[in-house]
Amino acid sequence: MYILYIIIGVSLFLFLFIFAIILISYKNKYSFLYIKLKEADNNMDILLQKKEELMLKIIPFLEEIDHKEDLPDLIKIKSKKLDHYELYKELEKNYNELVDIMETYESKLNNKELSHFIDKLNDNENDLRAALKYYNDSATEINHLIHHFPSNLLKLVNHYEDIELYTFKKQDRFELLTEQ
Repeated sequence: MYILYIIIGVSLFLFLFIFAIILISYKNKYSFLYIKLKEADNNMDILLQKKEELMLKIIPFLEEIDHKEDLPDLIKIKSKKLDHYELYKELEKNYNELVDIMETYESKLNNKELSHFIDKLNDNENDLRAALKYYNDSATEINHLIHHFPSNLLKLVNHYEDIELYTFKKQDRFELLTEQ
């Protein structure tokens, strides 16, 4: 009879030990993914600031056209306290307006310095898209872990929440201006 209790006790101990190891490995996975998320967030912060600066450098070239009222008002963005997601949305909206103006008045905008800033903006946009994809991939993996057993048990203990994903469209803009 004692042997049966010993076997049950050892089996229960081994089960709990293995389950604890599994939970620890998931905790480490969460930690690693949150580090990746923070890295992507820092990269996006730098790239969003650079995008804003480049757009501010391009606007003086566009002020030469007759329709100044169509230009996006980037200065208002600086005065607002926005998190990365809101800043991304605002800059994306202004970026699209800027691109539309540049496509509309392309014939009036023939300047090598402007082309240089456009090339830099294109490079920045590609880097930003890569950072957004890296962020979204990490966030998707965390969101997946939060909703599946046994990693969802860690959600209860550590109060993990779903992470909002960035949405972006694939765009091939400024091609006509940069080919000159």
